[in-house]
Amino acid sequence: MKTPLQRVLNGDKTIEGYIEGKGKLTITKPDGKKIVHVVGESSKPLELNVKVGEIMQWQASPSSTLTAYEVCYPPYKDGRYENID
Repeated sequence: MKTPLQRVLNGDKTIEGYIEGKGKLTITKPDGKKIVHVVGESSKPLELNVKVGEIMQWQASPSSTLTAYEVCYPPYKDGRYENID
């Protein structure tokens, strides 16, 4: 399972965080550079700020569940993200 591929269009702060399970968060910078954050292989926490213009996607590992969270400031409103796929 994976979340939609989403580009951040606006907002002051978008925080993506990991709670449990195994998988990855892929962030694509506006210049096309991809950064993959693997979660669940260690007890290392993950919480990062996704900037306007960046594209993000969570993906669970096969046969694993993945629980993550998102905090938006200001609060989420339609139009904050553009779904790419």
